Amino acid sequence: MHARCFYSRLLPVLALLITGRLATADTAALPYPEIPVLSATNPVFAQYSDDVSAAREELASGKTGDALPLSLYAYRASSKDSLLGIAARCSIPYDAIASLNRIASMNEPIAGKMLVLPTLPGLYLPDISSSPLETLLLSSFDPADDSIISFTLYMPDGGKRAVHCIPDLLFNGTVRAFFLSPSFIFPLAGSMVTSTFGMRKNPVTGNLVFHKGIDLAAPAGTPVRACAPGTVKDTGYDPVYGNYVILLHSGNRESLYGHLSSIKIELRQSVKSGTILGTVGSTGQSTGPHLHFEIHENGVPKNPTGFIKGN
Repeated sequence: MHARCFYSRLLPVLALLITGRLATADTAALPYPEIPVLSATNPVFAQYSDDVSAAREELASGKTGDALPLSLYAYRASSKDSLLGIAARCSIPYDAIASLNRIASMNEPIAGKMLVLPTLPGLYLPDISSSPLETLLLSSFDPADDSIISFTLYMPDGGKRAVHCIPDLLFNGTVRAFFLSPSFIFPLAGSMVTSTFGMRKNPVTGNLVFHKGIDLAAPAGTPVRACAPGTVKDTGYDPVYGNYVILLHSGNRESLYGHLSSIKIELRQSVKSGTILGTVGSTGQSTGPHLHFEIHENGVPKNPTGFIKGN
Protein backbone atom coordinates (compact mmCIF):
# COMPACT_ATOMS: atom_id res chain seq x y z
CA MET A 1 0.00 0.00 0.00
CA HIS A 2 1.14 3.51 -0.76
CA ALA A 3 0.57 5.48 2.44
CA ARG A 4 0.22 9.22 2.43
CA CYS A 5 -0.09 11.36 5.56
CA PHE A 6 0.65 14.96 6.34
CA TYR A 7 2.43 15.58 9.63
CA SER A 8 3.63 19.14 9.13
CA ARG A 9 2.04 20.18 12.42
CA LEU A 10 3.15 17.09 14.34
CA LEU A 11 6.94 17.03 14.49
CA PRO A 12 6.93 15.59 18.05
CA VAL A 13 4.53 12.80 17.13
CA LEU A 14 5.64 9.46 15.70
CA ALA A 15 3.04 8.65 13.06
CA LEU A 16 2.50 5.01 12.32
CA LEU A 17 1.56 4.46 8.71
CA ILE A 18 0.42 1.30 7.00
CA THR A 19 2.68 0.42 4.11
CA GLY A 20 1.68 -3.15 3.45
CA ARG A 21 2.76 -3.89 7.03
CA LEU A 22 2.59 -1.75 10.12
CA ALA A 23 5.82 -0.13 11.25
CA THR A 24 5.81 -0.69 14.99
CA ALA A 25 6.76 2.03 17.42
CA ASP A 26 9.11 1.31 20.29
CA THR A 27 6.58 1.98 23.04
CA ALA A 28 4.50 -0.01 25.49
CA ALA A 29 1.41 1.97 24.47
CA LEU A 30 -0.43 1.61 21.18
CA PRO A 31 1.98 2.51 18.37
CA TYR A 32 -0.42 5.09 16.96
CA PRO A 33 -0.62 8.86 17.52
CA GLU A 34 -3.05 9.35 20.40
CA ILE A 35 -5.75 12.00 20.07
CA PRO A 36 -6.36 13.54 23.52
CA VAL A 37 -9.53 15.39 22.54
CA LEU A 38 -11.73 15.49 19.44
CA SER A 39 -11.28 19.20 18.87
CA ALA A 40 -10.04 21.08 15.83
CA THR A 41 -7.83 23.13 18.15
CA ASN A 42 -5.86 19.99 19.04
CA PRO A 43 -2.98 19.45 16.57
CA VAL A 44 -3.22 15.65 16.62
CA PHE A 45 -6.94 15.67 15.86
CA ALA A 46 -6.41 18.37 13.23
CA GLN A 47 -3.85 16.09 11.57
CA TYR A 48 -6.23 13.14 11.77
CA SER A 49 -8.92 15.24 10.05
CA ASP A 50 -6.47 16.16 7.28
CA ASP A 51 -5.63 12.49 6.77
CA VAL A 52 -9.33 11.59 6.55
CA SER A 53 -9.84 14.29 3.92
CA ALA A 54 -6.84 13.03 1.95
CA ALA A 55 -8.14 9.45 2.03
CA ARG A 56 -11.58 10.55 0.84
CA GLU A 57 -10.01 12.48 -2.03
CA GLU A 58 -8.09 9.40 -3.14
CA LEU A 59 -11.25 7.28 -2.93
CA ALA A 60 -13.11 9.82 -5.05
CA SER A 61 -10.31 9.70 -7.63
CA GLY A 62 -10.98 6.00 -8.17
CA LYS A 63 -7.95 4.54 -6.43
CA THR A 64 -8.39 1.15 -4.75
CA GLY A 65 -6.50 -1.34 -2.61
CA ASP A 66 -2.93 -0.58 -1.60
CA ALA A 67 -2.96 2.63 -3.64
CA LEU A 68 -5.18 4.18 -0.97
CA PRO A 69 -3.72 5.99 2.06
CA LEU A 70 -4.60 4.46 5.42
CA SER A 71 -3.28 5.42 8.84
CA LEU A 72 -4.47 4.70 12.36
CA TYR A 73 -4.84 6.88 15.45
CA ALA A 74 -5.76 6.08 19.06
CA TYR A 75 -8.46 7.77 21.14
CA ARG A 76 -9.77 6.92 24.61
CA ALA A 77 -13.55 7.37 24.71
CA SER A 78 -14.87 9.52 27.56
CA SER A 79 -18.05 8.97 29.57
CA LYS A 80 -19.75 11.60 27.39
CA ASP A 81 -18.82 9.93 24.11
CA SER A 82 -21.05 7.76 21.95
CA LEU A 83 -20.11 5.77 18.87
CA LEU A 84 -22.34 7.94 16.69
CA GLY A 85 -20.88 11.12 18.17
CA ILE A 86 -17.28 10.00 17.61
CA ALA A 87 -18.07 8.93 14.05
CA ALA A 88 -19.68 12.29 13.27
CA ARG A 89 -16.81 14.25 14.81
CA CYS A 90 -14.22 12.20 12.89
CA SER A 91 -16.13 12.20 9.57
CA ILE A 92 -15.73 8.42 9.50
CA PRO A 93 -18.73 6.04 9.30
CA TYR A 94 -19.50 4.26 12.57
CA ASP A 95 -19.39 1.03 10.53
CA ALA A 96 -15.61 1.49 10.15
CA ILE A 97 -14.97 2.30 13.82
CA ALA A 98 -17.23 -0.51 15.06
CA SER A 99 -15.78 -3.19 12.78
CA LEU A 100 -12.14 -2.23 13.45
CA ASN A 101 -12.67 -2.18 17.24
CA ARG A 102 -14.93 -5.26 17.29
CA ILE A 103 -17.89 -3.35 18.75
CA ALA A 104 -20.71 -5.85 18.27
CA SER A 105 -23.72 -3.63 18.99
CA MET A 106 -24.66 0.03 19.23
CA ASN A 107 -25.62 -0.77 22.84
CA GLU A 108 -22.09 -1.85 23.77
CA PRO A 109 -20.50 0.56 26.29
CA ILE A 110 -17.39 2.37 25.03
CA ALA A 111 -16.63 4.77 27.91
CA GLY A 112 -12.98 4.39 28.92
CA LYS A 113 -12.20 2.14 25.96
CA MET A 114 -9.10 2.87 23.88
CA LEU A 115 -10.35 2.99 20.30
CA VAL A 116 -8.32 2.75 17.12
CA LEU A 117 -9.61 5.29 14.59
CA PRO A 118 -8.95 4.67 10.88
CA THR A 119 -8.59 7.45 8.34
CA LEU A 120 -10.10 5.40 5.51
CA PRO A 121 -13.86 4.68 5.38
CA GLY A 122 -14.63 0.99 4.97
CA LEU A 123 -15.25 -2.25 6.81
CA TYR A 124 -12.42 -3.84 8.80
CA LEU A 125 -12.77 -7.62 9.02
CA PRO A 126 -10.85 -10.19 11.09
CA ASP A 127 -9.61 -13.60 10.02
CA ILE A 128 -11.81 -15.35 12.58
CA SER A 129 -15.18 -14.25 13.95
CA SER A 130 -15.50 -13.42 17.65
CA SER A 131 -19.19 -12.38 17.57
CA PRO A 132 -22.38 -13.04 15.63
CA LEU A 133 -21.94 -9.65 13.93
CA GLU A 134 -18.52 -10.68 12.58
CA THR A 135 -19.97 -14.04 11.52
CA LEU A 136 -22.47 -12.18 9.36
CA LEU A 137 -19.81 -9.86 7.93
CA LEU A 138 -17.43 -12.71 7.11
CA SER A 139 -20.18 -14.73 5.38
CA SER A 140 -19.86 -12.41 2.35
CA PHE A 141 -16.10 -11.73 2.59
CA ASP A 142 -14.10 -12.59 -0.53
CA PRO A 143 -10.36 -12.77 0.33
CA ALA A 144 -9.53 -12.73 -3.39
CA ASP A 145 -10.97 -9.22 -3.81
CA ASP A 146 -8.04 -7.09 -5.02
CA SER A 147 -9.50 -3.94 -3.41
CA ILE A 148 -8.81 -5.34 0.06
CA ILE A 149 -6.05 -3.83 2.21
CA SER A 150 -4.61 -6.34 4.69
CA PHE A 151 -2.48 -5.33 7.66
CA THR A 152 -1.59 -6.16 11.27
CA LEU A 153 -3.48 -4.31 13.98
CA TYR A 154 -1.79 -3.70 17.34
CA MET A 155 -4.30 -3.73 20.18
CA PRO A 156 -4.55 -2.02 23.59
CA ASP A 157 -3.99 -5.33 25.42
CA GLY A 158 -0.58 -5.73 23.77
CA GLY A 159 -1.75 -8.32 21.27
CA LYS A 160 -2.02 -8.10 17.53
CA ARG A 161 -4.22 -9.57 14.82
CA ALA A 162 -4.72 -9.55 11.08
CA VAL A 163 -7.28 -7.12 9.68
CA HIS A 164 -8.67 -6.83 6.16
CA CYS A 165 -10.06 -3.46 5.08
CA ILE A 166 -12.67 -3.29 2.32
CA PRO A 167 -12.50 0.42 1.42
CA ASP A 168 -15.66 2.53 1.25
CA LEU A 169 -17.94 -0.39 2.20
CA LEU A 170 -20.71 0.01 4.80
CA PHE A 171 -22.90 -2.43 6.73
CA ASN A 172 -25.62 -3.76 4.45
CA GLY A 173 -29.25 -3.36 5.54
CA THR A 174 -29.36 -6.68 7.35
CA VAL A 175 -26.15 -6.13 9.31
CA ARG A 176 -27.13 -2.54 10.11
CA ALA A 177 -30.48 -3.63 11.54
CA PHE A 178 -28.69 -6.29 13.58
CA PHE A 179 -26.16 -3.75 14.88
CA LEU A 180 -28.54 -0.88 15.66
CA SER A 181 -31.55 -2.62 17.20
CA PRO A 182 -30.97 -6.28 18.00
CA SER A 183 -33.84 -7.95 19.80
CA PHE A 184 -33.22 -11.70 19.55
CA ILE A 185 -30.17 -13.74 20.59
CA PHE A 186 -28.18 -16.02 18.32
CA PRO A 187 -29.67 -19.55 18.62
CA LEU A 188 -26.38 -21.34 18.03
CA ALA A 189 -23.14 -20.24 19.67
CA GLY A 190 -19.92 -20.53 17.68
CA SER A 191 -21.68 -21.26 14.39
CA MET A 192 -21.05 -20.06 10.85
CA VAL A 193 -23.66 -18.82 8.36
CA THR A 194 -23.40 -21.22 5.41
CA SER A 195 -26.52 -20.20 3.51
CA THR A 196 -28.23 -16.82 3.64
CA PHE A 197 -31.83 -15.63 3.32
CA GLY A 198 -33.21 -15.31 -0.22
CA MET A 199 -33.02 -17.08 -3.57
CA ARG A 200 -30.56 -19.96 -3.82
CA LYS A 201 -30.02 -23.33 -5.48
CA ASN A 202 -31.36 -26.10 -3.23
CA PRO A 203 -28.28 -28.17 -2.25
CA VAL A 204 -30.31 -31.40 -2.36
CA THR A 205 -32.57 -30.97 -5.42
CA GLY A 206 -30.53 -28.41 -7.37
CA ASN A 207 -33.68 -26.33 -7.98
CA LEU A 208 -33.68 -22.54 -7.61
CA VAL A 209 -35.90 -21.78 -4.59
CA PHE A 210 -36.45 -19.06 -2.02
CA HIS A 211 -34.59 -19.87 1.20
CA LYS A 212 -36.89 -18.62 3.98
CA GLY A 213 -34.21 -18.58 6.67
CA ILE A 214 -30.50 -18.98 7.24
CA ASP A 215 -28.38 -22.10 7.75
CA LEU A 216 -25.91 -22.22 10.64
CA ALA A 217 -23.25 -24.92 10.53
CA ALA A 218 -22.20 -26.58 13.80
CA PRO A 219 -21.22 -30.07 14.98
CA ALA A 220 -24.01 -32.58 15.53
CA GLY A 221 -25.29 -32.46 19.09
CA THR A 222 -24.58 -28.73 19.62
CA PRO A 223 -27.33 -27.21 21.82
CA VAL A 224 -29.90 -25.09 19.95
CA ARG A 225 -31.37 -22.28 22.08
CA ALA A 226 -34.54 -20.21 21.93
CA CYS A 227 -33.79 -16.86 20.29
CA ALA A 228 -36.34 -15.07 22.50
CA PRO A 229 -38.97 -15.83 25.18
CA GLY A 230 -42.05 -17.57 23.85
CA THR A 231 -44.32 -20.61 23.77
CA VAL A 232 -43.83 -23.84 21.83
CA LYS A 233 -46.46 -23.56 19.08
CA ASP A 234 -45.56 -26.74 17.20
CA THR A 235 -42.97 -29.50 17.16
CA GLY A 236 -42.59 -32.71 15.20
CA TYR A 237 -41.12 -34.12 12.00
CA ASP A 238 -41.35 -32.74 8.45
CA PRO A 239 -39.86 -34.31 5.28
CA VAL A 240 -38.01 -31.05 4.51
CA TYR A 241 -37.32 -29.55 7.95
CA GLY A 242 -36.76 -32.89 9.69
CA ASN A 243 -37.21 -32.63 13.45
CA TYR A 244 -38.37 -29.06 14.06
CA VAL A 245 -39.60 -26.66 16.73
CA ILE A 246 -41.73 -23.54 16.18
CA LEU A 247 -41.93 -20.87 18.91
CA LEU A 248 -44.54 -18.12 19.16
CA HIS A 249 -43.17 -14.78 20.40
CA SER A 250 -44.63 -11.38 21.20
CA GLY A 251 -45.22 -8.98 18.33
CA ASN A 252 -46.86 -11.75 16.28
CA ARG A 253 -43.46 -13.26 15.51
CA GLU A 254 -42.53 -16.92 15.20
CA SER A 255 -39.17 -18.67 15.03
CA LEU A 256 -38.49 -22.08 13.47
CA TYR A 257 -35.58 -24.44 14.17
CA GLY A 258 -35.08 -27.30 11.70
CA HIS A 259 -33.00 -30.45 11.05
CA LEU A 260 -32.66 -31.14 14.81
CA SER A 261 -31.23 -34.46 15.95
CA SER A 262 -33.26 -34.29 19.16
CA ILE A 263 -36.02 -32.17 20.69
CA LYS A 264 -35.81 -31.20 24.36
CA ILE A 265 -39.09 -29.33 24.90
CA GLU A 266 -42.83 -30.07 24.70
CA LEU A 267 -45.84 -28.57 22.94
CA ARG A 268 -47.27 -25.42 24.62
CA GLN A 269 -44.27 -25.21 26.96
CA SER A 270 -43.18 -21.68 27.89
CA VAL A 271 -39.49 -21.02 27.26
CA LYS A 272 -37.07 -18.25 28.15
CA SER A 273 -34.50 -16.68 25.87
CA GLY A 274 -31.62 -19.17 25.73
CA THR A 275 -33.66 -22.25 26.72
CA ILE A 276 -32.27 -25.37 25.02
CA LEU A 277 -34.84 -26.54 22.47
CA GLY A 278 -32.88 -29.43 21.00
CA THR A 279 -29.59 -30.30 19.34
CA VAL A 280 -28.07 -29.80 15.90
CA GLY A 281 -28.65 -32.65 13.48
CA SER A 282 -29.16 -33.50 9.82
CA THR A 283 -32.73 -34.80 9.72
CA GLY A 284 -35.07 -34.11 6.81
CA GLN A 285 -33.76 -32.58 3.58
CA SER A 286 -30.19 -31.93 4.69
CA THR A 287 -26.67 -32.55 3.42
CA GLY A 288 -24.93 -32.39 6.80
CA PRO A 289 -25.25 -31.20 10.43
CA HIS A 290 -26.61 -27.66 10.65
CA LEU A 291 -29.47 -25.58 12.01
CA HIS A 292 -32.05 -24.13 9.66
CA PHE A 293 -33.40 -21.01 11.40
CA GLU A 294 -36.39 -18.90 10.33
CA ILE A 295 -38.23 -15.89 11.74
CA HIS A 296 -41.74 -15.00 10.57
CA GLU A 297 -43.49 -11.69 11.31
CA ASN A 298 -47.25 -11.58 10.75
CA GLY A 299 -46.86 -14.82 8.83
CA VAL A 300 -44.22 -13.44 6.45
CA PRO A 301 -40.65 -14.85 6.43
CA LYS A 302 -38.10 -12.23 7.51
CA ASN A 303 -34.32 -12.26 7.30
CA PRO A 304 -33.32 -13.59 10.77
CA THR A 305 -30.06 -11.63 10.80
CA GLY A 306 -32.07 -8.43 11.11
CA PHE A 307 -33.31 -9.57 14.53
CA ILE A 308 -30.67 -11.64 16.27
CA LYS A 309 -27.87 -10.45 18.53
CA GLY A 310 -24.98 -12.07 20.40
CA ASN A 311 -25.32 -13.79 23.74
